[in-house]
Amino acid sequence: MIEVLFIFLTLLALYILLSLWVALFPIAKAGKPSKVDVLDPPNVYLYSFVIHIHTQFSYDSLGKPQDVIKARDKEEIDFAVVTDHNNDYIRFFTDPRMLAGKEVKITDPKGKILGDLLEIGDIKVVAHPFREKYRWRLPKREDYFVEVVDLRDALLDQKGKLILFLLWALLSYPLLGSKVISPFKALVDIHRYSKTFLEEGWRNKVLGGLDHHVKFYVNEVRKRILIPDYSLSFSLLRNFLVTDREVKKAEDFLKALKRGYTLVSFSSKPALVWKEGSSIKAYSPFRKTLFKVLRRIPTGGVEVQTFHGSNLAMDHLAPGTYLVLGYTYKLKVMGFVLGLRPLFVASPLEV
Repeated sequence: MIEVLFIFLTLLALYILLSLWVALFPIAKAGKPSKVDVLDPPNVYLYSFVIHIHTQFSYDSLGKPQDVIKARDKEEIDFAVVTDHNNDYIRFFTDPRMLAGKEVKITDPKGKILGDLLEIGDIKVVAHPFREKYRWRLPKREDYFVEVVDLRDALLDQKGKLILFLLWALLSYPLLGSKVISPFKALVDIHRYSKTFLEEGWRNKVLGGLDHHVKFYVNEVRKRILIPDYSLSFSLLRNFLVTDREVKKAEDFLKALKRGYTLVSFSSKPALVWKEGSSIKAYSPFRKTLFKVLRRIPTGGVEVQTFHGSNLAMDHLAPGTYLVLGYTYKLKVMGFVLGLRPLFVASPLEV
């Protein structure tokens, strides 16, 4: 009996330590206080969308079109863009808020991959740009979008930590239910991808792709099981389109996407980043926000400034290409913030 109790208490202590690690990982320097409590954001329209989704029309996915629609509506997302491998058969099953595209690998005459593109009408998105297998080896076109974050790649890049998070999620699910999904955002290293984006000379608008594949599927009467379910990745990452015009249908959305400003978001509550002359301003829906401002410097490399506060305003900036990143955090202790979670990556701004 004593041995059983000892084993139970040991496992309980390990679980508590694992839970604390999941809650407080990672830790970062808090930087300077932003000293901006109130901002007046511009008067714009905001639309949420998810992109880089695979269904049964991809050779490596089993999800159905209606599963995408169900997850989109459940997560209250405005538009979903499906990009199956080498085909757009999903177009026969779309509704006014689902768009059909395709994912196409570009190869040389010997079959070497030179890049990977998501094609949605005349919109092109460079996919997996920082994954060695698909790294972009062609000229950089300014009219292309860049998938600065690929959710599937980002999670698999952290395999060791991902296993620990999965273990914690399995143990915690009976208590927390679907809330076990949100902490997985901590594994997405937006700083690393954004820094690489600038170092490689990109200036393009950015998007966050899901690269969602359904690997296990059971469809019975009144019961449908998808692993992983589309709603899981939809709840972790979406994009926001910032535009000056109202969008009501898919074709208008694509036109607005070409004209507007994009922001990768890890929250259903949108942040905003905009430029006023030589100033950059950022609005956060959360009081505990950490901002990182990355600038490509003319001599090479990337300069980083860090601030904490509810909003951010940086005036009289030096010329250059800027990327603004946002994070939420749980605690601030002696100049450090704990429990950092990515909040957004904004498209680059030229000053």
